This record gives sequence, C-alpha cells and structure tokens, in this order.
Amino acid sequence: MLDMNADYAENLYDDSFDAEFLDAATDDLPKLKRKSKRFKHSYAEVLDAPADARNDDPNTFNPSFTGSKHERQWIIEYLGLFYDDHVITDVLRPVKGGKEATVYCCRANPALGVEFIAAKVYRPRMFRQLRHDAVYRQGRAVIDEEGKAARGRREKLAMQKKTGFGQILRHTTWLANEYETLKKLHAAGADVPKPFASSDNAILMEYVGDEKFPAPALNHVQLAPHAAHALFERLMHNVELMLAQERVHGDLSAYNVLYWKGQVKIIDLPQAVNPYMNPEAFTLFARDVERLCEYFARYGVRSNPMQIAREMWEQHILRRDTLR
Repeated sequence: MLDMNADYAENLYDDSFDAEFLDAATDDLPKLKRKSKRFKHSYAEVLDAPADARNDDPNTFNPSFTGSKHERQWIIEYLGLFYDDHVITDVLRPVKGGKEATVYCCRANPALGVEFIAAKVYRPRMFRQLRHDAVYRQGRAVIDEEGKAARGRREKLAMQKKTGFGQILRHTTWLANEYETLKKLHAAGADVPKPFASSDNAILMEYVGDEKFPAPALNHVQLAPHAAHALFERLMHNVELMLAQERVHGDLSAYNVLYWKGQVKIIDLPQAVNPYMNPEAFTLFARDVERLCEYFARYGVRSNPMQIAREMWEQHILRRDTLR
C-alpha cells in the first residue's frame, strides 16, 4: 500500500474553521487593483465602499459573511462572479477551512430549485502544502487556464520544474478534474454532490445539511448496527459504480463521506484517477476499500477488503480490458 499523507482529505463540512490560517494563506492573493471583467466596479472599490452604499446598489456583491479583511477579499475575488451570474445571492458562513480549500455555505438563486449551495474555493498556491500529488497526476490530461487540454512540451516541462506557469497548470488541472468527475459520477447515479458551476478557482456544488448545521463526516457519527450494515453496502455499491465509470476516488475514507438523515455523499474528488491511465490506480483503489472496511469493522461488519477490491477490479477493469 502507498504510505501517503492524507491531511487534505479532511471533511470539508467540519466546524473547525481556522480564520488565522486563512488570513495567512490569503496573503498570497493578488492585489485587487484591476477591474473585474464581469463587474462594473473594481474589487478594491467594493472593499472600500461604505456599507450603506454597498447595500443600496443591487449590482454590488455584498455578502452577509465578511470575516477578516483578507477573507472578504477572498470571497469577493472568487465568488463574486457567481453572484454576477445569478447563481448565488449571498455567502452565509464558512463550513470548513483546510489546507487545500475553504467551503462556504451560500444562498442559492431560487431559480436553481435549492435553498443553499456549497462553494468550494481553492487556496492560491495550494500546492505549497499539497504533497504526493504526482501519484494522482499520472496519466491525467493537463488543463490550462482556458479549460483546454495542454499537450505541449512547454507545459510538461513547466510542471516538472514547478515554475509559476507550471503551478497554474497543476492548479487548474486539479480543480477541473474534480468538477468533471463530479459531473460524470452524479450523472451515473453515484452518491456525490450535484455540481452546479465552476470557475478557475471555485466549484459550486450541492450543499448537504440545513441552514444551521452542515452534514457531519461519517467518522463523527455514531451508527446503529443495522444502519452500519446498510451504509457499508451502499458505499461499496458507490465504489463499484465509480470504478465502472472509470474513476477511483484515490483517498476515500470515513473522513470524506458526509452523513445526513440516513444518506451518504462522497466528497473530495480532485485526486480521482482513471484506472486505465494511472499505473498506481489499483493500489489506490484497494486502499479506498480497505479504509472503508476498517471503519465499518467497529460496527461488526465483517469483510475481506483485498478480496472485495480484486473482485471488483477483475469485473470492471480486467475483463473490460480483454474485450478492448
């Protein structure tokens, strides 16, 4: 098994938001002096305008949650365009801050048919903290800032040398992989949040929870024995469904499964890999299965994780491979 640090795989809907950590991280944000391509005002004008003036202008993004000056800058910079595009109407509160991203609970535009949306905003220069990402990037298409595949030697060399341009490519590719994986798996019926929209630094997806409380991670929930058996079967179904859709989560555990009213949602998918393209895919897949089996063993659910992993892999990957 790969011995890999999974710090960034913490549940995004935890209540342990660290404002000081966010302030330090947002020191890397660019100075807000340029004009937004989508706004009539510059970001700096929005930040400096009196509160009354902001409230009176319906075209100005004035989120209820502001946090520190750095965090307000963060929110306006990366979530303002979704307000401008009438996807969200407000940012209510943070629900999780981590090394890779921060998730906010937003009020959705009524036209979307939901009350709340989760906005996952990736941190600038997040790859200073993210380790071992090379394992997941193997065989993955590189995506540029315009969302197009970058196949040239220049792009590959930039990523290898970790230049500024290379870091941008790593960032956009990481985010694009999560959004496209969410779309693919949700369309196939997997228990993942429904994706609504994305930009070059944020993803809007289904919010799990209610107005006061986000859904807890499965590792924070005490299950009844009969419920544990049913959830184990449901999650194994999802693992197999994802594999059938040519996706391996790559870092699945009870930390990134949300539990709400008897239902589960699998989150944190930027590192998901294609089992046909990534040479480490089976190792990652077997580790996903093993972690879930270990968690449910505490409820008396008996299983053989390696046998489960091998049978699923043979059914959906090896047999299909022989037919190609």
